[in-house]
Amino acid sequence: MNKAFFLFSIFALLGLGCTRNFQEEIPMPDPPHNPFDDIEYPNNENPTPPVDSNTFLGLHTYVFSKSCNLPGCHDGTFEPDFRTVQSAYNSLVYHPIVKNYPTGPLAYRVSPGDTSQSMMWHRINRHNPPNFERMPSSGNKLTPQVLQKIGAWIMGGAKDIYGQGPSQTSLQPTCYGVVGVLPNQGDFRVDTARGPVFYNPFMTPADEDLTLWFLYLDVTPAGDSTLGNFLTYNKIKFSTNPVDFSNAIELNMELTLIPDFFDSVFSQPAGFPLPHYQKVTINPAALGFLPGQVVYFRTYVKDSDHSAPTEIPENESQIPLQTYFAFIAL
Repeated sequence: MNKAFFLFSIFALLGLGCTRNFQEEIPMPDPPHNPFDDIEYPNNENPTPPVDSNTFLGLHTYVFSKSCNLPGCHDGTFEPDFRTVQSAYNSLVYHPIVKNYPTGPLAYRVSPGDTSQSMMWHRINRHNPPNFERMPSSGNKLTPQVLQKIGAWIMGGAKDIYGQGPSQTSLQPTCYGVVGVLPNQGDFRVDTARGPVFYNPFMTPADEDLTLWFLYLDVTPAGDSTLGNFLTYNKIKFSTNPVDFSNAIELNMELTLIPDFFDSVFSQPAGFPLPHYQKVTINPAALGFLPGQVVYFRTYVKDSDHSAPTEIPENESQIPLQTYFAFIAL
């Protein structure tokens, strides 16, 4: 027993020795060369370029945040809010005025492109007590150089910190219906001849003059509603393809000084007469439309708050609205 244990111990020690010798003989590979180890990085930091004082970021950094963002004033206590560059821009450009002139009121604190219509420009240049003292309220007038930069920013379009012009916040014009009458038949209404569904195309004689009247409403950024007589551009297109007006017939609509009144919204009784200012008179056959054809039409009007005209309806409009603005020539 002792002899067997002794022999087992001898072989175990020999095995461990062989294993250790075998492990020690395995060479470890050298790590690959790291090319980034050869780069010498400078310890100094890149200098921060100064903010351009001609931009709104510069105006806020050097002027508004220092001269206007004062305790108990435009630090969030009163608008405009000059605490941050974002709050300053949003509470200035196209922003309605709280304390306005009793006569000849202005529309916005900053009207891009027009210092004469910008209340902020009035407040930093004019001293009309009471209630309209020159700003800043500290009594330290802004220097002519600073005023020149603010005026140039307004006249340049009041661009934001990214150099983009302000986006319009008002709604686009909306059309609340069309009235179709036959002027040679005593203004007989045909836009109500739509069958059981009010948004079906209405029916009208192909070789008979047809006058279309339109009811428009618009909303300004200040939330005021205006009628169609303030709209411009005023064009209409006709097409037999409901989604393709690229080759459509285009005509000018007439903007009347005195509207015609119709008790109608989307060809349904409204309960009271509403003013329709835009109209156009056509003869479907004279335009080349044949009996049995469905003729779709779209109107184009523009308000003062948008640079491009509004298309009504448009390709993205729901199908009932597209079929409502259509007629079938008989």
